[in-house]
Amino acid sequence: MYKAQTGCCKNNPENSIRPRYFRKENGWSQDVLAKASGLSLRTIQRLEKDGNASSETLLSVAAALNKPQNELLHISEQIETLWKWRSIMQNVIALIVIIGAIGMLFVLGGELGMFADHYSALFLTLFTYACTVVAFGPHGFIKSITGLKYLFSENVPASSYTIHLAYIYKKQLVFNYAGSFIAFITGAIAILSNQVSIESLAAFNTAWAVCILIVLYAAIVAEGVFRPLIAKLDATQLIAEIKPN
Repeated sequence: MYKAQTGCCKNNPENSIRPRYFRKENGWSQDVLAKASGLSLRTIQRLEKDGNASSETLLSVAAALNKPQNELLHISEQIETLWKWRSIMQNVIALIVIIGAIGMLFVLGGELGMFADHYSALFLTLFTYACTVVAFGPHGFIKSITGLKYLFSENVPASSYTIHLAYIYKKQLVFNYAGSFIAFITGAIAILSNQVSIESLAAFNTAWAVCILIVLYAAIVAEGVFRPLIAKLDATQLIAEIKPN
């Protein structure tokens, strides 16, 4: 099986069949693919013979064939990780501490109701996941939802699946902040365009507070959920890189 996209790929028949299939589909010889990818002919021959290749080789071949890596390689649809009750509880407690710290800031800032805006939360959620569907399709959307469970795992083994999942979360982080930026700019334009109709300074300040609130929501989701998940999944690849073969 494909061990790690940043590590190595060894003796997987599917990883040898697919590059050969796409090469022949282009009408290329092994020598042409080697030149197009900047690799040696022997490296291409070894890849097509037993699927044995480094991550750099796979990246080069995918780029030369103009194919996404999830098409070039077989990607497992699940991560085989060990779920330990102690690890789950540790991560749950850590999340509770984070939520508690944020809640404490809300209490110090004023009434909790000041920080509640269901429409902003709904817009941010819909925008983030709609962009996910457009970018990665329904399958990527489902993968990003089910992948949230790995927040509570102790160790996630490196695989092509974890790389793809981390990439989705990195893009969702961008979508999340982009949605908040669009909402903030839209709200700012609405406020500035209707200053005359705003009855009081208090109402004006409240409008700005609601406008800023969605940016706060985006930061909480991005830095409290997406960023830790990305760090955990990227760490698995780093471990795979430094682990001796």
